[in-house]
Amino acid sequence: MRAGENVIKVDKSIAPIPSTIRKEPALTVGADYYVCFGNNIAYPCTLIEIIGGSPKRIRISKKDKGEIFGEHVLFSDEIGLTPEEAVRNTARF
Repeated sequence: MRAGENVIKVDKSIAPIPSTIRKEPALTVGADYYVCFGNNIAYPCTLIEIIGGSPKRIRISKKDKGEIFGEHVLFSDEIGLTPEEAVRNTARF
């Protein structure tokens, strides 16, 4: 993750898609992704662990301004390689 990277506001024309048609991105521990928890705001994050199971779970560290400010366990299809993909794959609660 580049130092100083901030949250990104994604255009409101991009919308979450149903979980039944989502596809998980290629998963690599230590790689950078984006995650969205709603309101079309994408946070940079790093994949910490692939937990597995059915459906597959992952653990990420969420960042803002280059600093870690939270860890989350999510389904593997709730992150994206781009901010737009993260919004389409918005985390479900």
